[in-house]
Amino acid sequence: MADNADDLRALTQPDHWMGWLGDDPGKAVRDMLETTLRDQVAEAKLLWVHLQDEPHFLTGGRPVPDDDTKITVVRAGLAVGFELAVDDGAGNVEELQGVFSWVATGLDTADARRDQTYFDLGADLAAAREELETRIYTLEDG
Repeated sequence: MADNADDLRALTQPDHWMGWLGDDPGKAVRDMLETTLRDQVAEAKLLWVHLQDEPHFLTGGRPVPDDDTKITVVRAGLAVGFELAVDDGAGNVEELQGVFSWVATGLDTADARRDQTYFDLGADLAAAREELETRIYTLEDG
């Protein structure tokens, strides 16, 4: 069994802008993982999560008029490997591995923001990286 303390360092150490996830990207991802698990089993409790490997990020924007050194971010996404333990609420604990992806579009307009998350059990980060761009544009076009 893995260490029962969260390890969210994969999202605290990268030199990449993650402002679209709030002040604490690791907590935002942990909370979304737990929400995803509870969508499947209402009593589920995330016991611990270890974010693994180096996350993959995508950020897209458009140039700021009159300042070609800046962009306005309009879309962003990340994919990060995970290992976690979840209690189903009845005392049954499962350990799961996979990749968690989160894409957001409409980041330049508060009322147009759209988010979609993906919980790919058993997937590897290389495959999730390839899908991230498709997912971000599918959300934007959808």
